[in-house]
Order: sequence, then structure tokens, then C-alpha cells
Amino acid sequence: MHDRTGISLLLASVALVVAAGCGSKISEANYYRVQNGMDEAAVDDLLGPAHRETIEAGAATSPAATRAEDRKIKTWSRGWLTLTVVFEGGRVVSRTAEGIPFEGSSVRPAATSAGHSSNTTPR
Repeated sequence: MHDRTGISLLLASVALVVAAGCGSKISEANYYRVQNGMDEAAVDDLLGPAHRETIEAGAATSPAATRAEDRKIKTWSRGWLTLTVVFEGGRVVSRTAEGIPFEGSSVRPAATSAGHSSNTTPR
């Protein structure tokens, strides 16, 4: 009897852990929560572990910077959404997204019935 109870508790615990991990932190809402000046740990808590991470040596993005700092670039992806955050000195200096309208270059404007882009500017 005790073996069945133990196994049932173990299976229930595993099910809870799996269910909790199913929700993705990579979303448009969380992208907008990432702000310049946030520290890297806060971004990792918000978006989860990055899928890709690179370091560029000595590239300063801030005009007020007196010395060039290493830049860390982290990327998160889920389906059509790709979020990229750039850090200098452990703080966010920029963020970009592809898959969010008006944020990334890969988002195509909706076509009108005439086949023309709906956001073209008349000349």
C-alpha cells in the first residue's frame, strides 16, 4: 500500500513539474518588459535561458562610455518570434524582435485586395 502511495505522489510531482515547464516565457508581452538598464539576471528570469549567446569584444554603444566594453548578445526563439537582447556591463543597451509588427524587419505588411502593401506611403 505504501509503495502505491509513494509512486502516486512521485507521478503527481513529475506531472506538476512538466506542466509548469510547458508555458513559454518567450512572448511579445515579455519582450516589452525588457527595458534598457535592466540587469542580465532579470532578463534571464523574465525570458528563461537564452537559445544562443555570443560575445563581441570592445564595441561601445553608449556615447557616454569612456571605454569600450564587451557586448553580450542573447537570442531567444519560439516559433515565428525571435527576441535579441544586447548587454554591456551586464545591463541591457538594446533589444530587437522579429515576428512582432513594427519591431522586426521580417514582418511583412498585410496585402490589400489589389495586391499592394497596405502601409505604403503615396508619392
